[in-house]
Order: sequence, then C-alpha cells, then structure tokens
Amino acid sequence: MEPLSLSEVVDELLARTQKTMRVSMRRLAGYIGRHPFLPEGELRVMLERILLRVLLPTMRKRYAEYGRAIQQQLAAWRASVQMAQSETDLAAEIGYWHSRSMMQVLQQVAARAAPYVAREILRGISRGDDLATTMQAISQYLQGIAEYQLERIVRTETTRYYNYAIVYETAAYPEVAGYRYDVVQDDRTSDTCRALIGKVVRRDQLQYVPPLHPNCRTQLVPLLAEDLRESRHVEPQDFSSGALLYGALPAFLKERLALGASVSPVAEFWQLWHAHEDSIRKLCFSLVSGDQARGEDLCSETLMRAYERYYQYDPSRSTFAGWIYRIARSILINDANRQRHEVHVAQFERAEWQD
Repeated sequence: MEPLSLSEVVDELLARTQKTMRVSMRRLAGYIGRHPFLPEGELRVMLERILLRVLLPTMRKRYAEYGRAIQQQLAAWRASVQMAQSETDLAAEIGYWHSRSMMQVLQQVAARAAPYVAREILRGISRGDDLATTMQAISQYLQGIAEYQLERIVRTETTRYYNYAIVYETAAYPEVAGYRYDVVQDDRTSDTCRALIGKVVRRDQLQYVPPLHPNCRTQLVPLLAEDLRESRHVEPQDFSSGALLYGALPAFLKERLALGASVSPVAEFWQLWHAHEDSIRKLCFSLVSGDQARGEDLCSETLMRAYERYYQYDPSRSTFAGWIYRIARSILINDANRQRHEVHVAQFERAEWQD
C-alpha cells in the first residue's frame, strides 16, 4: 500500500489558515498596543482563544476530509488482499484523539508566547523606548506565529494525523503484522529519519510513531507477515532522543494495538448523552422559559455542538452535565447578540432610506 500525499493537505491548510491567522495576530497586536500592561495570564488566554477557536476548527474540518480519504485507501487495500472490511468511523474517532493532541500543542505555543510578549513590553519600558517601537517588535513576533510557527505546526500535525489514523485503523486488522517507515529522501531529510530508510517494525514492538521531529514527513505503511520476513528491522539505537519527545506511542494507540480494539470516543459520547438526555432536555427548555419550538432547537444545536467539540470535554474539570450547560448557554448568548446586531442593522437601513 502506497501512503497518501501529505503535501497537498499541508498546502491547502496553509492557504486556509495563514490569512486568517495574520488578521487575528494583527488585531491582537492592536489590542496589546491599547492595553500595554495586560497581565501575562490574560494574554495567554487570548492567544489560546485565537489558536483554539480560529485555527483548530479549520484544521479539524480538513483533517476529517483527509481521514475519510485514508479510510477509503485502506478499504481498497483490504479488498486487494481479500481482508474483511472495517466499520470504524475513522475520521470521527481519530479526529477526537488527534484534536486533543493539537490542543496541547497550541496551548504550549500560547504558553511560550505570552511571557515573551510581557517581557518585551517591560524591556521596552526599562530602555525608555516609545510604545510604537516596542509594539513593532511584538507585532513582528506575533506575525511570526502566523507564518513560520503555523507552517511548522501544520506540517508536523498533518504527519501525526496520517500516522495516528493508519495505526488506529490497522490495529484492528489481525492480518497486519507490522509497519514500514516510508521516509521521504531528499536534501531536507533529517538524520533521525535517514536512519530508518527501508526499515520495518513489528506491530507488537512499535514504540515510535512519526512525526519524530518538527516538519517530519515520514509515514507508516502497514505490512502483512510475508512483507516483514525479508526486511531490515529497526533497532533502539536508530531513534534519536528527540524521537521520544515527538514520536512516543500514545496510550490510546498502545491500548488499540494490544487489544485490537479500544473504547470508541464516539460511542463514549453517545453513552454519556443518552444517560443525561432527559436532564439536558429539561435544561434547554428551562433556558428558553419553556418555549417548545426554541427548546427543541436549542437541544438539537447543543447536541450537534457537543458532538463536534467532545474532544474539549475534560471530566477532571467538569461534569458532563455542567459542560453541556455551558454549551447551551453560550448558544443562547450568541443568538441574542446576533439578533441585537440584526436589529441595529435594520434600524440603520430604515433611517438611511428615510433620509
């Protein structure tokens, strides 16, 4: 089986996200310029909000399309070697695990950027620089996040998504005996990946899943037992210390490989939803003062948004019912704000027409 191209997804994602990120970072720089003594914690929250609410949904949508393409490719491969077909919703299930990984990556970016911006402001004040000079340096740094760091994130996370999807899906295939490290060979190939060219690993010995470093392009190719016999196997010394940081096999894939199955996050969501469905309906109707039509609409929209954002749910920080309440309340607040805006626009248009 030949791996799907990563470059097409990377290029498309960069085209979708870079312009939006540039605008968001310019707005943030403008806000900091008006509030130069913004607390570091508040600045970090604002950066996280931009990354998680602007960048992550766009990436999730494109990766879901990619996940369906990966599943179709695997289905064709299974048919060619006469294996039974899988019924996994790969895009939904790997999307959950990969999104949780991306949340951590983006939160780390915000956590590194916020102290830097705060230090630059204090450094500018101590040197006696005017605000415009200080803000120019901060603006350039924030634009760097929208350009260079974003490109690195997209390239690295696209590789991660592909390999997580391949291992997650093929771990349920008993015929798959191992994987080959398919390394892109050119002048940009890292020493870490160069050591893996042409090498394979048994599924029960898989410890490192690309990306093995930032901008890694190495992909895993599933192999049958006969494909492993004549191949060179990886050795522990083939992996650099950086591979442990970037490519250590996550717990959910370890479980999947060991058992051939795992708790599906999709099934887990529906179990929680059905267990709380009566109380959720009562909550939605109480929020709209018992209005039947609005209550049904709010319940349906809450369900769709909760399903889409289930990767954000953290049971250590909130109960499922509490998390759902915040989603439903947010929907109502956004609807009210939108209606107020529409009223203002209508009033302005009528006044302009009358004049």
